[in-house]
Amino acid sequence: MDPAEASSMINQGAGTPGSPVGLAQPQVSSVQTMMTNSNMRVVKEPRGFLKLLQFIFAIFAFATASGGGSNFQFSVKCNDTDPGKLVDVFYSYPYKLEDVPVVSKFCENTTQTVYPLVGNENSSAEYFVTIGVFAFLYSLVALTIYVFVEGQFGDKNLWSKADLFITTAFAIFWFTSSSAWAAAVADIKWSTYAPNVYTHGDIVQLCSKKPDIVCTNGGQNSSYANLNVSILFGFLNFILWAGNIWFTYKETPWHAQRNEPAEKKYPSPALGTPTGMEGGTLSSPSQI
Repeated sequence: MDPAEASSMINQGAGTPGSPVGLAQPQVSSVQTMMTNSNMRVVKEPRGFLKLLQFIFAIFAFATASGGGSNFQFSVKCNDTDPGKLVDVFYSYPYKLEDVPVVSKFCENTTQTVYPLVGNENSSAEYFVTIGVFAFLYSLVALTIYVFVEGQFGDKNLWSKADLFITTAFAIFWFTSSSAWAAAVADIKWSTYAPNVYTHGDIVQLCSKKPDIVCTNGGQNSSYANLNVSILFGFLNFILWAGNIWFTYKETPWHAQRNEPAEKKYPSPALGTPTGMEGGTLSSPSQI
């Protein structure tokens, strides 16, 4: 075999110098590189730890708000000898109470009669839940960037500024959505309290139709535990996101420029200012 051909075959089969002939060097995937360069210490820092709490608290906020459905009962007596009939009313997210029908065969009616509740809180509920879902997703993305990607940025100034702006926006959104949701929950409690149900709205037509018909509170009352907890988590999320503004700001170049040592900007003459520098500014060659 020609020596040139043999040398070519060896070069084609070899990977790197010192590797066995004919064995290709294993390729390192981007996932392996990302795992190798991961920085789990950022989770122990305030910025990363708060982002982890935001991720968890956002789940609790939108889960309790969307899972706050309940039911209540009231009793309808058609006459003095009637023991009374319990009417069940169920409601759930998005709490558009005007679409919740109170359906039953009342007294002499042979067909079911529908009486809607009073109130419509779906806009506040959907706003709160939407902010919770997006905050959950962004926290997950930000944590992933902190741990696996941020160390590979050649210039992370753009990401640090974007993180600051998004964190500030979410702090504002959490405050406004939690305030609106707290007011909506108060209205939901009023609209689903049995005595208010049969003394307001269309059901009044039934209870005041005849003197013998009496509507009274009876049976089960609504449970508002999930709704109350969701308000608490909403304002806790606001505190977390507002507090994290400072720590995300510290990662931006604006904070670094503000805290740059003064002697780097204006060298002191006592330390040996070069000839031609006055006030830290180098004069032109013609002035030296």
